[in-house]
Amino acid sequence: MKSQSGFTLIELVVVIVLLGVLAAIAVPRFVNLQDDAQIAQRNATAAAITSAMNINYAACAINNFTVGGDCAAVTACDAANVGAVMQGFVAGNWTIVEVTAPPAGNGSVGSCTLSFVDPDGAAGPLLASPAGTSVFTVVRTAPTP
Repeated sequence: MKSQSGFTLIELVVVIVLLGVLAAIAVPRFVNLQDDAQIAQRNATAAAITSAMNINYAACAINNFTVGGDCAAVTACDAANVGAVMQGFVAGNWTIVEVTAPPAGNGSVGSCTLSFVDPDGAAGPLLASPAGTSVFTVVRTAPTP
């Protein structure tokens, strides 16, 4: 008699169960990658605005706060939106909201929030999936009297 080789039914069931468990763990993680990527994009943009505000303040301080050239006047969160600091980078689908009162003197700092508007027209923080907004800081720069 010849001996037959192959997998038993129990071995096949065990493999299928293991694949099912792995899929149950991995699939939700991959589905959530888009939300994670959007949150990371929003946080990176907020960090870029903060960095641009700090660079602008440094350039203004070097020039005795004479607005023009490398120095853009910043008195509120909207300064990033007009492109004076971010050079038009923050536009289109981004919304900037004032959180604290505008900073009072040169070098003072205020807080702002950054949210995303769905390109399909539904307004909300970042496609309404991952709730929340990212906070960035605005550093006041204004001409000296």
